[in-house]
Amino acid sequence: MNEIDSHFRNGIELFNRGEYFEAHEEMEEAMNLLEDDTSDWDFYRGMLRASVANHKLGQSEIASAQLHLRAALKFLEPYPDRHRGIRLREFRSALTAELGRLEASATDVKPPRIESDR
Repeated sequence: MNEIDSHFRNGIELFNRGEYFEAHEEMEEAMNLLEDDTSDWDFYRGMLRASVANHKLGQSEIASAQLHLRAALKFLEPYPDRHRGIRLREFRSALTAELGRLEASATDVKPPRIESDR
């Protein structure tokens, strides 16, 4: 496993444990290591923004969470249903549902998990 994948996998584990700020940090490290390979830049940005959205949700910053969820979905939209070992279709659906519940002022909003094929 290369350094990018290591940071990304750590980010996924942190996200799934509800440690969203730390997940954001790991995903940012992975993104920064891409250097000249920009083909996945938006993918990492989308995953990072999903982490930030859920961190903001945990701080009861609903408007900010909605903003970051929209951005995450925009960045992740062009990627295939499975990308870099992630079941991205399911994750995008879960983010969309989370955003919908926030927009409906639901009080039972639970962050999604990132499901991996690995």
